[in-house]
Amino acid sequence: MRQHKINNEFIYNESLREITSLRSNAAFKMTFMRARCLSYLIGNAHQELIIREGVAYAVWGERSQFVSDANLTQLLYLLRRDLQQIGLFELFVMLPRQGIKIDERFIIDAADIPPQAIQYHTHRCNKIISIGIPTLFLLIVLFFLAPFI
Repeated sequence: MRQHKINNEFIYNESLREITSLRSNAAFKMTFMRARCLSYLIGNAHQELIIREGVAYAVWGERSQFVSDANLTQLLYLLRRDLQQIGLFELFVMLPRQGIKIDERFIIDAADIPPQAIQYHTHRCNKIISIGIPTLFLLIVLFFLAPFI
């Protein structure tokens, strides 16, 4: 579990798939695919040029050979749009027929997050199910045992 600080202005938490602005304290949750893409780009930011095939493989795995170039272009467009919503502009530049380049103005620091510091959000339905199923079971048992009591 890693988190990355970008220019001391933004924090990207890989495990939560969330990017937070330290200025406005606004947070933006990304989709799984966009978060994978951003993680790969940040992880390879030290490279002069990130090849598109590497990004595609990081996002789609073995299926990347069947994914069209248009799909990757759209994913990068949507990722860029998400980053702009939080206030992070021009993190990466797409160079036609070459690859992707992380802008040199951005300083990216990485740090591991201790497991106890991660906040997991449980869905409301999980709580309802964990209470509802035992209650339903108890009612069924009482219904069938009522004639014998």
